[in-house]
Amino acid sequence: MESFFFLMQRITSYYRYFNLLSLDVALGATISAMFLTRVFEVDIRFQGLLCLGLTVWLIYTMDHLVDARKLKSQASTERHRFHQQNFNMIIVLAIIILLAIIPLLFFIYESVLSMGIGLGALVVVYFIVQRKLGFLKELLGAVLYSVGVMLPVIALSELSFNSLIAIPSVLFFNTALINLVLFSWFDRDKDKLDNHPSLVTSVGDKVSKAILYFLFVLQVVLFFYAFDTGLNVSMLMVYTAMYLVLLLIFIKASWFALNDRYRLAGDAVFLFPLLYIIG
Repeated sequence: MESFFFLMQRITSYYRYFNLLSLDVALGATISAMFLTRVFEVDIRFQGLLCLGLTVWLIYTMDHLVDARKLKSQASTERHRFHQQNFNMIIVLAIIILLAIIPLLFFIYESVLSMGIGLGALVVVYFIVQRKLGFLKELLGAVLYSVGVMLPVIALSELSFNSLIAIPSVLFFNTALINLVLFSWFDRDKDKLDNHPSLVTSVGDKVSKAILYFLFVLQVVLFFYAFDTGLNVSMLMVYTAMYLVLLLIFIKASWFALNDRYRLAGDAVFLFPLLYIIG
């Protein structure tokens, strides 16, 4: 039994570094993109998925590096402290990843590439102005993340716009929004110390908690509607599993607040669609 607990501690320790480096976020975005291309029956090249994952990692990492460099003292969050302490090493890694992305661009469908460049420009603008977005930060972040993950579907699918924003897309967007608002709620005190604006620091703890209640209830309503319309049960079970983990994090907030457990579990939910892919 002791050896089992020791093994679990080692795995958790390694996964924490995986999380601090945002590798799970990049992997989750790639898996989610694969999941949605399966749902919408769209074929995508492996190079496109790899490019998406590397780009997501680069965007998240550069954002953390910029935030870490702006701080005059030690960061309040473990993630930003990690980027402060390993700034030079991570910069070198980011340059290597950027150089790796460039040749992949030649193997991506032209429509995906052109839309990706446009979305990339919007993401850059978002990160430049995010400190001025206040309560809109998480909403716009969820929009950009969802559109980025769905980019292959949007670019390659012959479906109409109304079909593309159907229940599977709305469920994914609301899951992403819950995730971002939930993280901001947990980080509210640290964000205030580091002067990082967010929805929670803008509207306050009570209002943001009410928003989370609303989003959780909205997701249940969407589930009932989806089941009633006869959508793929396996797909809906994946969304349900993602939802239940996020709900558990919210309900057991005091436990998940310890050692940033909420972030480890919250980022991991976007790995759940792998069950649908391999099922």
